Amino acid sequence: MRNGLFLLPVIALFISSCGNNKTPADPVSSSESTNTSAVPKELQELNEKIAKDTTNATLFYTRAKYYLNVRDFNASMLDMSHVMKLDSMKPDYYITISDIYLFGNHSSKCKDALEKCLSLDPKNTEAMIKLAQLYFYVKKYQESINMVNEALKIDNYIPKAYFLKGLNYKEAGDTAKAISSMITATEQDQEFYSAFEEIGAMYAAKKNKLGISYFDNALRINPKSVETYYNKGKLYQDLKDWDNAVKTYQDLLKMEPNHKHTHYNLGAIALVEKEDYSQAIKHFTDALTIDPKYVEAYYARGTCYFQSGDKVKAKADYQMAVQIDPAYQPAVEALKEF
Repeated sequence: MRNGLFLLPVIALFISSCGNNKTPADPVSSSESTNTSAVPKELQELNEKIAKDTTNATLFYTRAKYYLNVRDFNASMLDMSHVMKLDSMKPDYYITISDIYLFGNHSSKCKDALEKCLSLDPKNTEAMIKLAQLYFYVKKYQESINMVNEALKIDNYIPKAYFLKGLNYKEAGDTAKAISSMITATEQDQEFYSAFEEIGAMYAAKKNKLGISYFDNALRINPKSVETYYNKGKLYQDLKDWDNAVKTYQDLLKMEPNHKHTHYNLGAIALVEKEDYSQAIKHFTDALTIDPKYVEAYYARGTCYFQSGDKVKAKADYQMAVQIDPAYQPAVEALKEF
C-alpha cells in the first residue's frame, strides 16, 4: 500500500522535524514559562533571552524556528510577525514564513513569501526548490520542473532537486525520466531513502525485478520501514517468487504484527499458489481480527472454506462481505452458488 506516498516526501522536504501542535505562546515570554519545569530547556532559555531583549529579531527568529520544528504553527507565525517588524529584509525569514503557510494550506501566501525571498536574493536555490515543491503540490508539474531547472543552473549538485524533478515526471506519466532523475539524486546522495523507495516502487509498478535492489537500498538506510518491506514483498509476489515473498512478509510481521494487508497477501499465496487452505484461513482470520470490516478478507476466507468443502462457513463469510459492502460483486456472485 502506498497511500499518499508521493505527497509525503514533498512536505518532508520543506520541514524535516515535527512534533505535537500546541497552543500559541505569548510573543515575548512563552505562556508556558509560568511552569518552567514543563518547558524544554532550549525554549526556556530563548524565552528568558527575549524577555531581556525584545528588539532582537534573531532571537524571535530562532524561537519561531523552534516552534515550527515542533509544529506549533500559530506560535511560529506570531514570532515571525515580530521578526518582520524588526527586520524585513533577510531572505531566510521569508523561507520560514513560507514553511508556516505551507502547513497551514495557504499556498498563495506561501508562494508570495518565496517570491519575496527571491526578489531579495535572486540566486537563492533553497527558495527556488521550495517554490518548485509548491508548484508540484498544486499539480503544476511543468512550472515545478522549470523552477527546478533554474535552481540547477545555479548549483548542479542538489539531490532534492533531482528527486523533485523525478516526482514531477512521475505524475506527468514519464516514468523513464522520473527514474533517471531519481537515480541522479541517489548518485549525489547515497543515503536518500525516499529516492530509492520511489525508484523501487516505479519498477515494481512495471513488475520489474530491478525494483528489488532499490528496495534493498532503501532498507539499508531505513531497516525498519514497514512500507518498503511491504512493497518489496508485493513485488516478489507479483514476480511469482513465492518463497521470497513469504520470507519478506514474515520479516515485516516481526516488526508490525498487525499489518492486515500482509496477512491478506500471505493468505492469498497460501490459497492460490499452495492450496494450503488451513494456512490461508489462518492468515485471513488474522487480517479480520485486525480489521473486522475487511470485505476482501471475508470473501477470500469464504473461498477457502468453499474449496475445502465447508459450504456453511463459506456462505457465512460471503454474507458478511455483502453485509459490509452490498456492492461487492465477487461475494454477491459467490452467494448465487447456494
